[in-house]
Amino acid sequence: MKRLHGILTSLAGIGLALMLAACTNAPVTETMASSEPAVTVPKRPTREEHIQTLLYRADVALSRGRLMLPMYDNAYDRYAAVLLMEADNREALTGLQTIVLRYLDMARSAAQRSRFAEAESYLQRAAQIMPEHSQVQALIKTEREQMGARPDVLSTRGHFALNVPALRVESAEALTALTAIAQQAREEDAMVLIVAETDAQGRWIYQQMREQVPGYLLRGDIRVGSPVRIEFIEE
Repeated sequence: MKRLHGILTSLAGIGLALMLAACTNAPVTETMASSEPAVTVPKRPTREEHIQTLLYRADVALSRGRLMLPMYDNAYDRYAAVLLMEADNREALTGLQTIVLRYLDMARSAAQRSRFAEAESYLQRAAQIMPEHSQVQALIKTEREQMGARPDVLSTRGHFALNVPALRVESAEALTALTAIAQQAREEDAMVLIVAETDAQGRWIYQQMREQVPGYLLRGDIRVGSPVRIEFIEE
């Protein structure tokens, strides 16, 4: 009887040992999903993508007249940044040339209104944009020479006095007079000298005259002075 009890006790011990071994060797199974969100690493833009972004922003700045100002938010800085990455980028080079031409147009416009200091400042900005480009620099030099040769006193003919009160209110009477003068200028193919109280008034007079002769390029110069008048310039 004692011997049977010993055998049963041994068997019970062996069974317990086998159960413990099975638990120890069993693979661990993940039963709960992780609560941590997945981390997404942002994609770094390629060199080409960076260039295209700079060109797009430069074009936007150019279209809004931000040529070299304000600092860090202008067309020139962004086109120049593209050329640092890709020296022969055609779009960036074309963009810089466009800025030069814009400044030259602004210089001519200022000179036509006898604002020579302003005109020179535009030429100086144009010269800074592509300093090593010989053709651009030659163009700026020619523009400066032509501006310097422009006479302060012009020989004129065909003096037309203007009704100042009518001009100040931009009345129909003023427009009628300007229409007649513009049509005569077209017939004689004459360049006009507009002498006005203010630069803004002179530009308004020129704009009205130009609109009255569609298809004809009305050439003109604007100066601030008195009496207010229009004259045809002897060329």
